[in-house]
Amino acid sequence: MVLLFGWLLPLILIATIVLYFVTSTINSQIMRTIEESTDKAVEICEIYLNEAVRASKNATYISTIENSYHQYLLDGREQVLFRQITNFLNQYYTYNDSFLSTMLFFLDNPGQIYYTVNAYRVSDMTLTGYDTVQNFIDFCQADVMERGLSLENELELMYLDDRLYLVRNIVDTYYQPYAMLVIELDVTRIFHSLDSIWGAANYEVLVDGREVLNNGIDSASITSRFSDDFNRSITNRYQNTAYSYKSIEFGKHTITFLIDLDSRSLLREVTIARYIYILVAIFLLPFFYLIFNFFRQRVTKPISKLIDASKKIKEGDYGYEISNDSSSEEFTFLIDAYNAMSKELKHQFQRIFLEELAVRDASIEALQSQINPHFLNNTLEIINWEARMNGNEKVTMMIEALSTMLDFTMNREQKKYHSLADEIDYVDAYLYIIGQRFGARFHVDKEIDESLLSTTIPRLIVQPLLENAVEHGMKDRKKANILVQVKKDDGKIIILIINDRKLKDSEKEKIDALLSEKAEVKNWSGSLGLRNVNKRLKIIYGEDSGLDISNDENDRTVSRILIPV
Repeated sequence: MVLLFGWLLPLILIATIVLYFVTSTINSQIMRTIEESTDKAVEICEIYLNEAVRASKNATYISTIENSYHQYLLDGREQVLFRQITNFLNQYYTYNDSFLSTMLFFLDNPGQIYYTVNAYRVSDMTLTGYDTVQNFIDFCQADVMERGLSLENELELMYLDDRLYLVRNIVDTYYQPYAMLVIELDVTRIFHSLDSIWGAANYEVLVDGREVLNNGIDSASITSRFSDDFNRSITNRYQNTAYSYKSIEFGKHTITFLIDLDSRSLLREVTIARYIYILVAIFLLPFFYLIFNFFRQRVTKPISKLIDASKKIKEGDYGYEISNDSSSEEFTFLIDAYNAMSKELKHQFQRIFLEELAVRDASIEALQSQINPHFLNNTLEIINWEARMNGNEKVTMMIEALSTMLDFTMNREQKKYHSLADEIDYVDAYLYIIGQRFGARFHVDKEIDESLLSTTIPRLIVQPLLENAVEHGMKDRKKANILVQVKKDDGKIIILIINDRKLKDSEKEKIDALLSEKAEVKNWSGSLGLRNVNKRLKIIYGEDSGLDISNDENDRTVSRILIPV
């Protein structure tokens, strides 16, 4: 214990503290690096978005579209309008890598779509310019028009049919919208700077809570763990994974960036410190084991043997010896001395035991010769015969009752159970003798369900209750009435011994102590019999059975036995 708590554990604790501070410092640096790179990447994304916004303003600030549209209203030359609008779109939007396609339509003729596409990006997507326009017309234009008419001169990001659109109304000099500009943004291009975040594995972008870009992150249960803390990146860990999170305000929209970090990249920086810790532990543990084993073999093991051997002597295993394999001269001497002491104790106790056994056997033999069951029965038979010869039937009946009780208590066949009828016969013999003792002062009634007489029950469980009832009922009284009931209820035999004297509180406390498993009851008449009955019933039938003594509603003392049928 001294080696463990005074040497090994302090060293391990110091090494652990050092490792903790080193890894914490490295982790803090890593987190700062991640947060700074996240801030920088998000800043680049904002730059691309702002450039897209500025490009969308050209449609309003440059008068080409407005002039062409007014000229069209005057001369009705639709082809000239188409050529001028298309040339304008090609000039300002075709070569912008952030745009997949740019579409414009006049509110008085929304079916005519003027458009341009980023040729390289569209070919990468195996789509033609017409496909992107047709997809917009079929699935998105109705929603864009419905939501866009309320924008006035503002812009809005709309995510429709898995595409992100930048929508802007084109207004005249009176700020009345007459056309609508719709730019399909290339989200992979606008948000490509997220790939440069240190340790990033996957990422997700949400606009107003809707996912617009996801390259492999499962964030359904993650985003709820982050609060909206705008303009500050937050790095957190969740279920052995790490995430970097940031939200920004873009116009009236909230754009959320969630980056799944590569845990292996994060842990790589602290691996060296952990290896050093492991190497220290590898060198410390074998060294500690050698010292520990030395003390264990030379001190701890011999002392443990002596302690265990002393317990054997205390438990009565006199003569117990210890194998002497100690390499210590001091413990060799102690073990030899202990073995010699144990042999002497065994010799002395054997001698004393044999002497006491001889004296006890002699006493038992003498006693048995005087109270042999046959001797008692023969003696009672002679007395009974003399009583009959003299016509004394009362003495004869008492002797027969006593013989019945002796026959039951001798239990020559060593039975543990007998029928309820046999138990009642024994009770009748006891009650007859008690009746002769108290005469008219003592009265007994019996209410027995005769269908239960053949049921097997443990021997001698009713008479101790009757004896207690007699002593309790006749105590300080001139007369007592006792009722014996045997009935069946709910699958159990119920045996009740009822006397008409109320059980006092002090007597109830003694009975509860008597029937308790841990209590020691002394100097109370009948206590051993009641305690024995209760204990036997619980051993045989379990805790649901047993003996209970209490007052009933008529202030009578009721002794109750429950026995499963």
